[in-house]
Amino acid sequence: MEYPLVWVLILVLLNFTTDVSGQVVVPSMNPLAVGSNVTLNLVPQSPINIGTWSYETTIIVLFYPNGSSVSKSYQGRVSFNRSSSELSISSLQLNDSGLYTVQGMEPVLYAVVTLSVREPISNVTLRANATDLVELNDTAMFTCSISSGTSLSYRWLNGSSEVIASDRVWLGGGNSTLTIVSVTRYDEGPFRCEVINGISNGTSQPIGLNVRYGPSNLTMMVVPEMTIGHTAYKTGSDITLSCSAQSKPAESYKWGFNGTFLNEQSPQLSLQNIRENQTGSYACLAHNNVTLQVASMTTMIKIVEPISAVSLNRDGKPPILDQSFTLRCEVTGPVNYIIWLMNGQLISLNNRTFFSTDNNTMVINPIQFSDNGEYLCEAFNAVSNLTSIAYNHVVNFGPERPAITSPDIAMRGHIVTFNCSASSQPPSQFSWFFNGSQMAAGSVYETGPLTLANHGEYTCVAFNNITGRNSTVSKMLTIIVPVTMAMVKVMGSQLIADYMFAMTCETTGTIYSIHWMRNGWPLYADNRRDISMDNNTLTFNSVQNSDNGDYQCSAYNPLSNMTSPEYRLIVNYGPERPVIMSPDIAMTGHIVTFKCSASSQPPSQFSWFFNGSQVATGSEFEMGPLTLANHGEYNCVAFNNITGRNNTVSKIFTIIVPVTTSTVKVIGAQPIADYMFTLTCETSGTIYSIQWMRNGWPLYASNRTDFSMDNNTLIFNSIQHSDNGDYQCSASNPFSNMTSPYYKLIVNYGPEMPIITGPALGETGHSVTLNCSASSQPLSQFSWFFNGSQVATGSKYDTGPLTLASHGEYTCVAFNNITVRNSTVSKMLTVVATVTMTMVKVIGAQPILNERFSLTCGTSGTVYSIQWMRNGWPLFASNRTDFSMNNNTLTFNSVQHSDKGDYQCSASNPFSNMTSPYYKMIINYGPEMPIITGPALGETGHGVTFNCSASSQPLSQFSWFFNGFQVATASEYDTGPLTLASQGEYTCMAFNNVTGINSTASKMLTVVGHSPAPPFQSRVGLMLTALLALSLCL
Repeated sequence: MEYPLVWVLILVLLNFTTDVSGQVVVPSMNPLAVGSNVTLNLVPQSPINIGTWSYETTIIVLFYPNGSSVSKSYQGRVSFNRSSSELSISSLQLNDSGLYTVQGMEPVLYAVVTLSVREPISNVTLRANATDLVELNDTAMFTCSISSGTSLSYRWLNGSSEVIASDRVWLGGGNSTLTIVSVTRYDEGPFRCEVINGISNGTSQPIGLNVRYGPSNLTMMVVPEMTIGHTAYKTGSDITLSCSAQSKPAESYKWGFNGTFLNEQSPQLSLQNIRENQTGSYACLAHNNVTLQVASMTTMIKIVEPISAVSLNRDGKPPILDQSFTLRCEVTGPVNYIIWLMNGQLISLNNRTFFSTDNNTMVINPIQFSDNGEYLCEAFNAVSNLTSIAYNHVVNFGPERPAITSPDIAMRGHIVTFNCSASSQPPSQFSWFFNGSQMAAGSVYETGPLTLANHGEYTCVAFNNITGRNSTVSKMLTIIVPVTMAMVKVMGSQLIADYMFAMTCETTGTIYSIHWMRNGWPLYADNRRDISMDNNTLTFNSVQNSDNGDYQCSAYNPLSNMTSPEYRLIVNYGPERPVIMSPDIAMTGHIVTFKCSASSQPPSQFSWFFNGSQVATGSEFEMGPLTLANHGEYNCVAFNNITGRNNTVSKIFTIIVPVTTSTVKVIGAQPIADYMFTLTCETSGTIYSIQWMRNGWPLYASNRTDFSMDNNTLIFNSIQHSDNGDYQCSASNPFSNMTSPYYKLIVNYGPEMPIITGPALGETGHSVTLNCSASSQPLSQFSWFFNGSQVATGSKYDTGPLTLASHGEYTCVAFNNITVRNSTVSKMLTVVATVTMTMVKVIGAQPILNERFSLTCGTSGTVYSIQWMRNGWPLFASNRTDFSMNNNTLTFNSVQHSDKGDYQCSASNPFSNMTSPYYKMIINYGPEMPIITGPALGETGHGVTFNCSASSQPLSQFSWFFNGFQVATASEYDTGPLTLASQGEYTCMAFNNVTGINSTASKMLTVVGHSPAPPFQSRVGLMLTALLALSLCL
C-alpha cells in the first residue's frame, strides 16, 4: 500500500470498535436519485474524536483530534461535520449504492446504513402481440418496457382493478410481461402497466382488446303467450317467434319448420291466421361468421279448433228413487276430456255413479234423494272449454210415511176434522175409510156432531200416479163424557196415631185419572200410604200426627176435570217425649222448680213422684229449701184421655255442699333430683275436680309426672331441678271453687359436672390460680388433688411459684351434703421454661453455589415453634428450600446467589420468644468465565499489559500461560518488550480455593514490526504518530 501507517491506524481503530453502540445512522433520504445529495446523520448525535466513515471496504474520511482526512476519490463530493459526526455526499451515482459504516475509537461506537441510488423511470411503453382475439381460442401477451430506470417493480391494471396472477393469468420477466390464456369477453381491458422504483413512477398508455365471442345464451320468445290452462293456439291466431343471443360481432339467423329451413333470416318469424296444418317444431339457428360458432333452440307450436257447442240431455224414463237413471253430454268440436258437475262440485266415480269410456255418458244406479240438484257437463280441448246449460234433476218417489193429523179423543156433540199428508213427488191423491167403509176423497175429512157411535178406526190411503205406488195409515178416535162431580169422604172412626185410616173420592162422568193432594201439593204412595188401583181410595196404614193437613182429590179426562173441596185431617196422638225442665244440681238451702211437658193431641194431664211416692199434680212442681235429703229421682207421668196412653220421664237431682278449704302438702322426703317426689291436695266440701298449677299455669300428665285417679295427688317419677316453681291445687264443684296457697318447690340436685377455670399453661417462677364451680342445690363443698394427693379445700386453689415439678393433673371434687353426691373434674397444667437462647449455626461445609447447604437453630428453654427469616422477612418452604419436621433445620437443596442475606431464627413458647443474631450468608461461587482486557495488537519493542478478572466468591487466584507454558501468577501480566516470538495465545486461569473450581480464558496477541521512530508508551501515542506520518505523506 502507498501509506502503510494509515493501515496500521485502521487496524488499531478496528481493534477498539468491536463493541456495538446504541447509535444508528439515519440518511436524509433513502432511496435516492442519481445526481442527488444525501446527509448521513448519527442518531443520537455524538462528536467522535477518533474514527472513520467508510463505504464497503473503502475509507471515505478519517478523523482524529484537531483534524480529518478525506480520501482522494471522494474529495470535492463529501463534507464532514466534526461536532455532529454527520457525513454529506453530493452528486450520487449508481455505484454509490452500498454499505456505509461509521466507526469510533474515542468514544467507541459502530453503526452502519445501506444506501440505494437509483436512476429515475422514463418512457413507460406497453405492447400487445395482438388485439383482435376470439374468446377461449386465443392468448393475449403484453410486454411493458422503459427507456431508463433501475430497481424496478411492475403493477398491471385492467381498467381500475389490479391484475392478479392465476391459472389463466401469468406474470413473467420480473412481472414485466402479462399473458392471458384463453381470453374471455371480460378481458377487453383497457390494460395498463405501472412501473415504480421508490424515487419515481410511470404508467403506460392503455391498450384494449377486441374479443369476439358467441353466439351464446340463445333465448326464444313466443308472442302472445298461451292462455293459462291451454297447451295450444286457436286456429286463426297470429303468432310471432323472436330469437336473441349474446354475440360479437352480431349474429345472423335462420328459421326451420319440422326440419325444413324457411325463407326467413331475421330475428323474428311471423305466423298469420294459423291453421291446424301449421302444428309442428319450429327451430331458430344463430351463427357468428367470425367465431364460426352456431347455437340453436327449438319449440313446439300446436294449433287446435275450439269447441263450439255442449248440451246435456236425459236418456230414457224420468228419475225414480232406487232405479237407474242416465244423462248424456253431446259436444260439437274436438274434445280432449269431459268433466261432470253437480251444484258446482266435481262428480267423481263411486259405487253408484258410472261414466262411459269417453266420459260423455253418466249413469246413476240406484238414484237417491242426495242426487237431487243442478247438473252440468264441461268439455275441454287444448285451446278452449265450454259448459252445458244446467239440467235440474228432481227424483220422483213415494208416497212415503203418510200421516193423519187430528185429535185422538173428542167430546160427545163436537165436530172433528182429519188431515192426511204423505212425502211424495209428485204430490199424492187421498181416500178415507171408517171401520173398512170408504167415507170420502181428498186430503181433508170432517165428521159432523159426534155420538158414541163415531168411536172407531179412521184410515187414509195415499196414491202416486207417476211411481204407481200407494201407502196407508190408520188412527183411532175415542168419544168421552165430561166430569161433573168430585168429593172426599172418610171411612171408619176417630183418627188415632199409629192406626189405619182411609179416605175415598166420589165422582161422576168419564174418569181417566184421580190425583190426591195435601195442602195443595200432590200426594204419592209410600211405605205408610197406599192408593187403590183406580186412585179412588187413599189409605194410611199407620196414621201419624205428621199427616195433619187439608186433603183434596181431582178427577180428570182428556177434555175436562174437577177438584173436591178441602177435607181437614187432625190426628190424635201422645203423650210423646215428655221432658222435665230443671237444674240437675242445686246447693243446700236453695229452692228449685220442676216443669214437665209432652207432645200430645189433645194436651196431656201430669202427675209427680219422688223416689216412687206421688208428691204433686200439674205440669209444675216447686221444692225447697233444699237439704241433702232432697237428693234422689223425680218422675213426671203424662196421660192423654183420648188415646188412652201415658208416658213417664225421670230425672236425678243432686244436692252438693260448697268447697271451703284446699292446701298443698308434701308426702315423704325432700325433693332430690332424679328421685320420686309426691304432693297431695287436702280439701273440704263436695269436690268434683282438682286442677294443679305451676307458676300460675295448668299442669298436665307427662312422661315424668302422673296424677292419681281423682287428681288429688301429683307424682314426679324423676324430679328435675327444671321442676322448681310455685305449685297450687284448685278444688271445684259446679257452684264453688277454692285455690290453695303457693307451695314453693326447690329441687335439691348435683353437684353436676364441675368446671375448672384457669390457664392450661404456666411459666416457671409464676403462680397459677384455678377456680372450681359446679351447678348444685344446695351449694357444693370442694377439695383439690394434685397427681392423686389432696392439696387444698375450697373452690379456689393457688399453686404458688411454679417449677417443672408442678407439671401434672389437677383434680377438683365437688360434694353435696343433701343429695350425698360428688362429682370430679381434672385439668392438665403444663409448665414451660423461658426461652433463653437462639443461635443460627452452620451444618457442614460453607455455602457453595448449586450445592446443598443447611442451617440449624440452636436453642435453650421450652420451644414450641421456630420461625426462619431472611432480611427480616419470614421464610417458607419452596422447590429449593426445606424445613425439618420441628422447623429446627433450614436446608437449601441447591443454594443460589439470590439466597444470600441476613438469616435469623426465632424460637417461641406461649410465654416467651427470642430471635437469634443475624447470620450473614455469603454464597461461594466461581470463578465464572474470566475476562482478559488488553490489546490484540502489539508492536515489537513495546510491552503489553493484560489484566484478568473473574466473578468469584471468595476472590480467585490467577495463573498466566503462553502457548501452554505458565509464565506468571496474579491477575495482571506484563509481557515486557515484544518480539515477533511474543505473538501467540495468552491464557489466564482463575482458581477458587473454597469451591475448588477453576476457569480459563485465552486471547490472541498479534505482534507487528515498525519503521524507526521514537517510542511511545500508550496506544493513543502510537495512533497520533501514525496520523502525523499520514499528514506528512499527504
